[in-house]
Amino acid sequence: MIQKLILEDYGKFKGREFELGPFTVVYGPNEAGKSTAFAAYLDLLYGIRALQEPNYAVLHPYPTLRIGARVELAGG
Repeated sequence: MIQKLILEDYGKFKGREFELGPFTVVYGPNEAGKSTAFAAYLDLLYGIRALQEPNYAVLHPYPTLRIGARVELAGG
């Protein structure tokens, strides 16, 4: 299970961490970054695509986008 999503340089985020649980609910006002954080989560799982819509290289150039995570594996 992914316990923490780390957006080092992604979209409008820099050095931002999100704690995740088995049933995490994300809410907030428009333009708060909910869709960007979800796109980062998917890019973490499947890889950052060369051409993606919308483009999340907003503040950081495409080659420098960085995503990380803290993962807990079954059994410890």
